[in-house]
Amino acid sequence: MDELESIVRSEAGLHDLLESIDDLVAFATLEGRLIYVNRAWREKLGYSESELQKITSYQIIHPSHQDDVKATNARLMSGEGIVRVERILVAKDGRHFPVEGSLSCRFKSGKPWYVRAIFHDITERKHAEKMKDDLVSMASHELRNPLMAIRTALHLLHEEISPTKLERPIQVVGLAMRNCDRMVDLIKAYLDLANLEAGAPLKERDLDVNEFIERVVELIQPIGIHAGIEIRHEGAFGLRVRGDEDRLAQVLTNLISNAVKFSKTGGMVRVWAVGRADRVRVGVTDSGDGIPLEFRSKIFGKFAQAEGHARGGSGLGLAISKAIVEKHGGEIGFDSEVGKGTTFHFELKRAS
Repeated sequence: MDELESIVRSEAGLHDLLESIDDLVAFATLEGRLIYVNRAWREKLGYSESELQKITSYQIIHPSHQDDVKATNARLMSGEGIVRVERILVAKDGRHFPVEGSLSCRFKSGKPWYVRAIFHDITERKHAEKMKDDLVSMASHELRNPLMAIRTALHLLHEEISPTKLERPIQVVGLAMRNCDRMVDLIKAYLDLANLEAGAPLKERDLDVNEFIERVVELIQPIGIHAGIEIRHEGAFGLRVRGDEDRLAQVLTNLISNAVKFSKTGGMVRVWAVGRADRVRVGVTDSGDGIPLEFRSKIFGKFAQAEGHARGGSGLGLAISKAIVEKHGGEIGFDSEVGKGTTFHFELKRAS
């Protein structure tokens, strides 16, 4: 029994604690020799203490993680402190199970001494994620396609009905058509959010902020004209950010659309941008009544619509916008005063 193993086993209180918890705890040398694994780890892996002394930590980690293990060890030995990881462990009978947790390296006389791993089983979470992915797939293929066909048929029928003879059928078909359109929009928004949460990659490039805003405002201007709202772009020259233009256009389009919805007829929506040190803030200011105080904490939640203030939409727009901005490493927020309007804004890092 070497010095390290003696230390672990001599601390009776620590040993009893580690043996009683459900988290998986292990101590290993830099070469991967397992010095100690607690009861939870032994039971999960199906090895006895004597058997574990004959294998290395590399033998119980799935081969797909081996390169990452080496890279993580290098980070630990350089003094990075605690590193959070996700791994797949391989039990004695060949079963695989996912875990996540933290790794840390202990040093002695300035040199790496041993690695401590604390993991917990995330099998149930992974199963839930799989069910969610299956639901998204089902919504995409089994619901959206027939719904699109129904929507197309309703639009065609609506155009063919004679308004002079069939006023009531027109109203019924129009109601069905609007609700069908809403369902299509809801499924599309839900799939979009699910893809973002699943880690869909960004297509980033340097963007001129002024030109970017101009393009979005030009595309959405007809909505403002129809609503009797002026959409004014205030110049933002000399500012550049790095991001996925399509995704960021989705954010800005959503913020402007919401601002138009909640502005009073004859009012104005201002779209602007300013530089802030190493960041750029893009804002949209409406001329509405402001956001109710009781709703502000929920505004970026899924399916969030303030009672008495819902005006169509999926209720996912701001949740999607928040996910997109945060995926860019940015922040999104708002300032609102009841009776005086609201400004939504998001910040991104300047392009280098």
